[in-house]
Amino acid sequence: MVSISTPTEVLLGSDAVAHVWTSNPDGSPQVSVVWVIAQGDEILFGTDVNSVKARNLALNANVILSIEDTERNERGFQRHLVIRGRAVVEPGPDADLMDRLAMKYAGLSRHPLAIRDSPNCAVVRVTIDRISGVGPWVDSSD
Repeated sequence: MVSISTPTEVLLGSDAVAHVWTSNPDGSPQVSVVWVIAQGDEILFGTDVNSVKARNLALNANVILSIEDTERNERGFQRHLVIRGRAVVEPGPDADLMDRLAMKYAGLSRHPLAIRDSPNCAVVRVTIDRISGVGPWVDSSD
């Protein structure tokens, strides 16, 4: 497991959305935009247990998250964070997580969608295997 560095935590704490890549059963990629939050050394997001991403993760736990920063580096490249990891889908509603995500991304004290309290709601926990991309979260020797 890889620990989340301070620069990584700062980007994950911003309102930048994550693009989540999973693998369809035929091996083709599937991508979704999700609201994420760091908790300890894990990345969390909510989903519906019947979503394509949740079904894909049940078959193959490998996941990639990509988050674009608002800044460019000294060479003019857009900074971005890429996280490779393994995901666990935990079925069951987590109203607190959903409300924290709603506050972070939309300034709302309560998540606007019914998924917040739905028995079909699930929490996805991503354990980080590798961090890459362009930005202060990457060791320049990579």
